[in-house]
Amino acid sequence: MTTSLGRESATIYEFPVRNPQRLREMRERTLKKPIILESGAASWYHEEAIREAEEARKQ
Repeated sequence: MTTSLGRESATIYEFPVRNPQRLREMRERTLKKPIILESGAASWYHEEAIREAEEARKQ
């Protein structure tokens, strides 16, 4: 049995795109800057933290 500290990481393979139009669209998407949208799921946590901080200040 061999023991080693190093582990191999997973390899991700990309499937080939056969449609030239889709290939162009995929390349355009990767060149664009990412769009960051605020999600309602994350905002409730932020609002709750603000409310708790205000309550702690009142006490």
